Amino acid sequence: MLWRVDEAKRLLESELAKSLADAWANCGDLECLAKTPFDPALVGVGKWWAGPFTIGNGKMGPIPFFSLPPVVTCPGHTNFCVKWCYAVFEIANWRAYVREAASYHLSKRKDFADVVDRYLRLLPHRVIRLHVSGDFYDVEYLNKWAAAAERHGDKVFYTYTKSLFVADAALPPNFVVHLSADPHNYREVAEAWNRLRRGFITYVYTPGYEKRDFEVLRHILSATDAHILLFKNHVQHAPRTRVRIEELRKALRSALGALADRVVFDPEEFYGGPQCVDCRLCWLKAYK
Repeated sequence: MLWRVDEAKRLLESELAKSLADAWANCGDLECLAKTPFDPALVGVGKWWAGPFTIGNGKMGPIPFFSLPPVVTCPGHTNFCVKWCYAVFEIANWRAYVREAASYHLSKRKDFADVVDRYLRLLPHRVIRLHVSGDFYDVEYLNKWAAAAERHGDKVFYTYTKSLFVADAALPPNFVVHLSADPHNYREVAEAWNRLRRGFITYVYTPGYEKRDFEVLRHILSATDAHILLFKNHVQHAPRTRVRIEELRKALRSALGALADRVVFDPEEFYGGPQCVDCRLCWLKAYK
């Protein structure tokens, strides 16, 4: 197993992660957290944090997010995730690993929605991202986030997920879900989207795998009315082939015909901007 996943498992059992989760639950505000014995960057005090929420990253811009450990909290993970997951291969931050493990312990609490509610009230941001790393590990956890979102109708919560049971959940309108497909789960994703009928289906394009990827895209687009949001595989061991946007568009049109009109390129990854906070594609566009 990959060391990052092993480390995630180890930290889930650590007293440090459990103690940090208790501090978040017992405080609920930054003044209290600042008095704990934890490093401010670990407990989440300062410009870039609000307790368990981290305020943005290079791609998203200043959008708060809540994350869990990769793979071990992802019941829908596939072999594609183990080989290519950016949260496994590209997030190199020990504090983030500990915070993810602590977030998992926090999420298991029955009062989780109450705890995150207190921190959400500290955040002036309109948009909240769930799971830069990790996923909905069961229905009970999903329902806790749905309850938190209902309390904050002025905010939009968005996420990408392979936990396909979300398609059958009762989610508030400000909870935006995009199902994540890959070469191992795309048939199940198409079936789930036809139940959900909202959000994108996301797909990671890997240069050099065009024949495989185009076949998957054709199936999804033929089996659903969804738009596909195309990401680019950029982990360090992915093929370094330069992606020429116009050539890729022509190849998609040649392979998919009119279906290619429902393929949307992620602006930040393919064009270098804008950041998610300015793009707003994933929570404001009215794609079915």
